Amino acid sequence: MKNKSSRLHYILSLFFFVIAITSCHRQELSVKDVMDNIVTRFYATMDDAELEQLDDQKIMNLITPEEKQVLATRYWTFDVNVPAVVSVMQHVDQPIAPFWLKEAGFFKTDMFVKNEEYTYQVWQKKFDKGSVALGINGFDKHRPHYFVAVGPQDKNEKLELSGFSPENQYVSIMKESSFTYHDWDELVLTQVPESLKGQILLTTIRGRAREAHLIGAFRTTPYPSSPEPDQIMLTWGDDPQTTVNIQWRTDLSVKNGVVRYWQENTPDIIREKAATPNVLEDRLLRNDRYIHRFTAELDSLQPGQKYFYKVGNPEKDLWSEQAEFITAPSKPSPFSFIYFGDTHRSQQWGRLINTSFTRHPNVGFYTIGGDIVSTGLYRDDWDQLFEYSKDVIKNRPLMPAIGNHDDQDGLGAEMFYELFALPENGPDTVEPEKAFSFTYGNAFFLVLAATSPYKDQVSWIEEQLAKSTAKWKFAIFHFPPYSMEEDYPLIRELWCPVFDKYHVDMVMSGHVHYYMRSKPINNGQVVKSPDKGTIYMISIGIPNRQVDLPDADFIEKRFGGVMLYQYFDINDNVLTCTSYDLDGKVWDRFSIKK
Repeated sequence: MKNKSSRLHYILSLFFFVIAITSCHRQELSVKDVMDNIVTRFYATMDDAELEQLDDQKIMNLITPEEKQVLATRYWTFDVNVPAVVSVMQHVDQPIAPFWLKEAGFFKTDMFVKNEEYTYQVWQKKFDKGSVALGINGFDKHRPHYFVAVGPQDKNEKLELSGFSPENQYVSIMKESSFTYHDWDELVLTQVPESLKGQILLTTIRGRAREAHLIGAFRTTPYPSSPEPDQIMLTWGDDPQTTVNIQWRTDLSVKNGVVRYWQENTPDIIREKAATPNVLEDRLLRNDRYIHRFTAELDSLQPGQKYFYKVGNPEKDLWSEQAEFITAPSKPSPFSFIYFGDTHRSQQWGRLINTSFTRHPNVGFYTIGGDIVSTGLYRDDWDQLFEYSKDVIKNRPLMPAIGNHDDQDGLGAEMFYELFALPENGPDTVEPEKAFSFTYGNAFFLVLAATSPYKDQVSWIEEQLAKSTAKWKFAIFHFPPYSMEEDYPLIRELWCPVFDKYHVDMVMSGHVHYYMRSKPINNGQVVKSPDKGTIYMISIGIPNRQVDLPDADFIEKRFGGVMLYQYFDINDNVLTCTSYDLDGKVWDRFSIKK
């Protein structure tokens, strides 16, 4: 439907809004409800060019008064117990101020607030005792989201805030050295006007700007879903000896999914396992908004055996090509696995993982140290990752750690949880599947959540290491405890002493986009041999820059400018790690003997 008049747009807007009201059974609409309805209406009434040409004025002309009211008043709310002055700190470089500020009676003051990166204009309004209702950050994706300070109109009255929405609002004090963004709490205020100091500070996350994103927001995936099963991937959710999880994708026309599988030496005995479908939505993915993601959990498998399988739908007779998986051995025996640092859904990394599988066809599994994709909220990023690695991850399990790009802008990692069926044996204080452990052969693997509070994981880490009887112990997480460019002293303080206590052999990380292997370290000091300390490794699985960084006593080897994978070969009491590039050149190799 093209070249429609404003009147027709308005009529359709009213039509869709009435449908939305009816579907919500007259319950109050949330900002999400309104944005879902707006996007649905835009898809029905606009072509791709019109979507790409949206700006603030066009959007304001196309939304209904009721929708506008929701966006202006139900985005950020709280109650004040006495008359108060509310200050909204809006980033000065935001092209267009939030539409509701002036309409709601806020006025622009001559005050400015600064942190180490940004400057904010202060808008203010007086509120009576009761509810304070604030609106969206805008229809763009301006990351320095506004934040709020609240003070009493009468300084002799004690101000208290309650009834926050969103819930779990972090409340701080407006002063220099306070942070304003939970997804960047190292960024602190450096300039606060005297009249605002000591007021109640309400922090936020930069990612909230995405909640009403419409300008330049609409994306397409180069690999949309279809009735044919694709994006087939293996993981473990339980014991690798006797179970495996198989996930795949179809479009919504396929309602049911089944795995047909058989053991290598019993091809006539075919078993079936029904899969659980889940609808995944990426609202702004205009050519593939909804998909079905199927997950089947196979159990009661025989250890150390090869199985073949197909996934599909019996009713439609749509099946994938045959693939394979191999269960972990019941007794410790030689095995290998492959580690990547950041992969960022890179096509070059796709070449690297496929080459690694050709070079090492007997590898047991793969793992990634986080930043698996570049924007974890975008399903088209994941579509690319799965397309580039499809011939590997359908034949060998992938057990990744989560990175800051996968758990982005403080908005959570829902796409990661939906796409991967991982062990749910992590700490109670961390979302299931974000941190987990598993044992393979005579090796124990801790996969930790570097994007969750470190302190919340300490007791679980100790508990897991204390009960493991494995000969080899590994920890995998995104942020490096030891690095010359960007290290994480709080991880060194909280996690590394536990690694020392239980002698974790290796810690693998990424994030800084170069390769580094440390000398063995214990209690922050270099020790003589790996049996006395832990080796810390950083790797990178995509093209990267050369680095010229100062040396440090703890570094054994460091370089940039090449994408690598690490091939770990474990044969009883000997571990050998080799770093290969795409052409098979060895860039680093070392062994540990116990």
